[in-house]
Amino acid sequence: MANTFQAYFIQVITNMHVGSGDANYGIVDKLVQRDPVTGHPTIHASSLKGALREHFESKWGKDDSKVDTIFGKEAKGENESETGAYKFLGADLVALPVRCNFEQYVLGLNSEVANAINSKSLLLTGKEIFDTIDSGNKLFYQVNQPGYPVYAEDVELSAKAAHTNPLKVTSGLNVFATKYATFSNHGFANISRNLPVIARNNIENGKSNNLWYEEIVPHQTVFITFIFTTDIYQKEFEEVLTGDIIQIGGNASIGYGLCKFYKINFAS
Repeated sequence: MANTFQAYFIQVITNMHVGSGDANYGIVDKLVQRDPVTGHPTIHASSLKGALREHFESKWGKDDSKVDTIFGKEAKGENESETGAYKFLGADLVALPVRCNFEQYVLGLNSEVANAINSKSLLLTGKEIFDTIDSGNKLFYQVNQPGYPVYAEDVELSAKAAHTNPLKVTSGLNVFATKYATFSNHGFANISRNLPVIARNNIENGKSNNLWYEEIVPHQTVFITFIFTTDIYQKEFEEVLTGDIIQIGGNASIGYGLCKFYKINFAS
C-alpha cells in the first residue's frame, strides 16, 4: 500500500469567504481565515476537509462506504467517530490577483512565500514547487512590453523582464503562463493584508433590514494544499477532486467559493 502526500493547486474561480468568526471591531463584520504566523489568507484544514466531504457525499451519497473510508466515520448515537484513511492539510496562499494598469491585473508572487512552500513540499513530497522567485517588485511579461510605468495597486513594478516559468512542476493550472509579478515582502504583505471588502444587505419586504461588510478572497487567487492519500479509492477520489468544481466556504447560494483543484506533477 502506497502512503504519500500529493500536492494540489486550488484556483479560486469566484470570490470566496471562508469565515474566521472574527470581526474587525465594527469596521468589517466578517473576516476571512488567516494564517496565525504570516497573516496571509488561508483555508484551515477543518474547513477544507469539511467542504470536500460535503462535496463527495453529494457526489457518491452520504452512506457510501468510500466517504467514510476516506474522510472517517462521524459519531452517531453511542458510536464513536473513526479517523479516515486520508489526511487533509490546510491550504496555503500561493498568489493573489492585484489590479494593474497593465492588462487589468497581475498575479502576485513573493519569494518568501515561495521558499516556505518549497520547504514544506520538500518535507512532504521530497520535491520543490517553485524555481527561484525574484525578491523585488517586478513584472514578468510574455508579449507587448509596456512602455509606460506599471503600477499594481499603489506599488510600482519598476523592473520588467521577459517571462520565465516560475514553477518546477506541471499541472493544468496555466495562470502563470503569460504574465505575473513579484512583490517585495513589504509589498506582498500590503496586498495580502488589504483584501477586498463587500457590503452585503438583507432586504425584507423591500426594505433594508441589515447591512454588513464582508471580507473576501478575490477570484483568481491561488492556494496550495497537500493531501495524504493511500491506494484505497485513490483513483476514484482524484477523478472527483480534479474533475469537479468544488464549493468552499460560505454563501454558496450566491455562487461564492467555487474552486478548481489541479494535481501537481513533479519531474522525475
